[in-house]
Amino acid sequence: MIGLIGSFLSFGVVVLIAYGALAGAALAFLARFDPRTPDWLSTLAAVSLLCVSIWHFSALHHDREAEVAQLRADYKALTRVTAAHKIIAEQANSGLLERIQQMRGLEEKVRDYELELARGSAAACPSDPAYVNRMRSLKFRKAL
Repeated sequence: MIGLIGSFLSFGVVVLIAYGALAGAALAFLARFDPRTPDWLSTLAAVSLLCVSIWHFSALHHDREAEVAQLRADYKALTRVTAAHKIIAEQANSGLLERIQQMRGLEEKVRDYELELARGSAAACPSDPAYVNRMRSLKFRKAL
């Protein structure tokens, strides 16, 4: 957080210096029209302030290019992560669908077996009521 604030402050200072030097160069050039100001002093001030302004504007441009390059690299990295997550999600979904189909098949087999037991067409070992209650209490969770 402090680094971000420092970055904004340094960016703001560079912008202020760049525009301030440009305004100063314009004022130094306009000072030539005052007969009390020597031409060489006005020229020296205007050129030096223009150099400072150009230097800082180029630094801003360089910083923005570096930021764009970093954002492009971040975008590529996030694209790779997204692709990996998509592959993982597809694999998980296919595994889940397979598991759901297995559970449905098992539910159908249990239901068919219970019907055969109820009709008496299938024989089972004699069981006590507690065992029957435990078997009937088995519930299969419905998958999403």
